[in-house]
Amino acid sequence: MVHAQVDYDVIIIGAGWSGLLACKSMLEQKLSVLVLEKRDKLGGIWCYSDDPGVVTVMNYTHCTSSSCVTEMSDFPMPVEIGDFPHHKDIMEYLHAYCAKFDLSDHIRFKSGVQKTEKMDGTWRVTTEKGDMLKSTFLVICTGIHTKPNYSYQETHLKDFTGVIEHSGSYKRPVMEHKGKRVLVVGGGEFASDIINYWHEDVKPASLHWCIPRGQHFFRNYAKLLPWRRPQALDKASSKIVRWAAPHRKGKPGMAWVCRWTTGGSLVAYQGHGIPEFRNDAQFFRSFINKNANALDLIEDGSVVPKGKMKGCHGNIVDYADGSSEEYDIIILCTGFCKYFPFLPEQTKQREFSERFKFMFDGDDPSLAFVGFVRPIVGSIPIIAEFQARLAAKIFSGCVQLPGPDQRQRIIADDAAFYQDYFKATSRRIDTLVEGIGYIDELATITGDYPDYWSLFKQSPKDCLTALSAPYHGSLYLLNDPERREMALTTLRRHKGDTLSDIILVLILLCRLLLIDATLDMLGTIKYKIQTSRAWKAVKNNMLVTLLNNMWLYPKKCLFDRTTRYDWPNSASTN
Repeated sequence: MVHAQVDYDVIIIGAGWSGLLACKSMLEQKLSVLVLEKRDKLGGIWCYSDDPGVVTVMNYTHCTSSSCVTEMSDFPMPVEIGDFPHHKDIMEYLHAYCAKFDLSDHIRFKSGVQKTEKMDGTWRVTTEKGDMLKSTFLVICTGIHTKPNYSYQETHLKDFTGVIEHSGSYKRPVMEHKGKRVLVVGGGEFASDIINYWHEDVKPASLHWCIPRGQHFFRNYAKLLPWRRPQALDKASSKIVRWAAPHRKGKPGMAWVCRWTTGGSLVAYQGHGIPEFRNDAQFFRSFINKNANALDLIEDGSVVPKGKMKGCHGNIVDYADGSSEEYDIIILCTGFCKYFPFLPEQTKQREFSERFKFMFDGDDPSLAFVGFVRPIVGSIPIIAEFQARLAAKIFSGCVQLPGPDQRQRIIADDAAFYQDYFKATSRRIDTLVEGIGYIDELATITGDYPDYWSLFKQSPKDCLTALSAPYHGSLYLLNDPERREMALTTLRRHKGDTLSDIILVLILLCRLLLIDATLDMLGTIKYKIQTSRAWKAVKNNMLVTLLNNMWLYPKKCLFDRTTRYDWPNSASTN
């Protein structure tokens, strides 16, 4: 399909996870493609480097979403690497994916992009080496972890005289932090990792964790019941379960399960029950940190939670609750900023909410962004796969985008929907979506949304498997007769270690009894008690401490705080 005036149908910038998915999708649609990668290796952020100037995973990083919602739809991860693979396993998986689908010949390494511009209907891409390449379409897959966000250093912490560093440069615990007073700022999974691995090295009880905007938490792997084998908790996501407890309605009938499996308490509001970390967002209407094991360190007294900041003077930080604390080092886990220095000025300034499905510019759909949308809970790769599939089908002419006027209406409707959906959050992550619903929208456009009725007519048993298995990308292969059996095999494998379908009855019963509404009310009462002057006056009293320990004793006996990543063996982080 290459036109005379171009070198390739599609040029993709970035050979990380999203770039590889985009490359494979373009090749499936018989498009000629070139992937430009700045580094000398593929993998993006998953390709570990000791260089603090290169943003990558830390040396102990595991996936925080299970393989069920991370692996490619037609290329399952090896069973032996477990539900939450280490980054070394991820790199082996990505290399195997490249080999399986012959992607490597389409990647040009050490080819950072300096400039892109569109002239006469053609994208002209200039590399840092000075090469100029032409394509009809351009796909950006540079990822969300490129330019560290230092906004707090420029505002609340501008007068801090101690050391301020960003988590993007960290690869492992820093020996210079040993014995220091350290403040970690931010509520994401980078912050949880630092809390988990730094707490033993800093000065005792001098590791503080500040989440200025509050945060919701999930625990990603635990025993639902003391006698059961632990499971990946994001596998409670089958079509049947989502019908009984819709995600966009706050998972009614299941929210209490999320509280119990995360915090070991039915009144652990927002998964933690910690007043300093509470915000006004409703359940499932805010980004959720799936690395909740770090919360155990707060309960144990190893880490001190802190809330909103007011400002600072010298090396003292002042908080909105009237307290002040002195620190030697502040670690900013405040995420990253959008950074596209190679794009035309007008294009790079455009907000993602102004793009069709957060992907295509409304006035120029020859440019697509893949891998920038983040789900409330779940993984970026599974979303990137279906974004890549949509882009490839549109570029090949297999699928037609709506006309310009309709596109603009859809863009406006989506922006209004998510503005309302996330109205109680900060919206710092401006590409945050409810993941499964978003993918369903993409799959509807591409024609890949599962036709359950047709499947039922062919095989009621297979249809039941599709409806009761955990959510997985292979669901969107069921319409393809050639790949249906492969998809069903994958769904059966992931269904094997999940709870019985009897949970549906429990969910419906809990909805009928208004369990979640009752627990929400009790959680609000708990929060008001925790923040009252009377409680602050007596909470450290010896008798109150004794009663609190007695209250927590059943939790410590029954609640699984030890399982992490894999069972029965704890995965190595070395």
